[in-house]
Amino acid sequence: MGVFRRFILWDFGRETSIYVVFCLLIVAFIFLTPRSCFDSKERLATRTSRLIVKAEDFSADRDVLLRRVRELSGEPNAEIVETREKTNARGETIYEIEIR
Repeated sequence: MGVFRRFILWDFGRETSIYVVFCLLIVAFIFLTPRSCFDSKERLATRTSRLIVKAEDFSADRDVLLRRVRELSGEPNAEIVETREKTNARGETIYEIEIR
């Protein structure tokens, strides 16, 4: 139990052979592990952005809004995911538009 406790709490000095072996194991892991072990096989989430527009820039017509969102974001392939109506600190109505 004493060796396990010393290992967890790392009670070894830099001059000891255990310290050197452990450092060599870390370096070997870094340089010898193939990149394919760290590549993600699937995309976990899609990247979204938030666009905040004033009420006068918002349109209930989805096509008009999509055209305006693409204009404002500079992304010609932007898609609207969700829209939320909010009120800012000055009491003005604004819209948060999630796009991807």
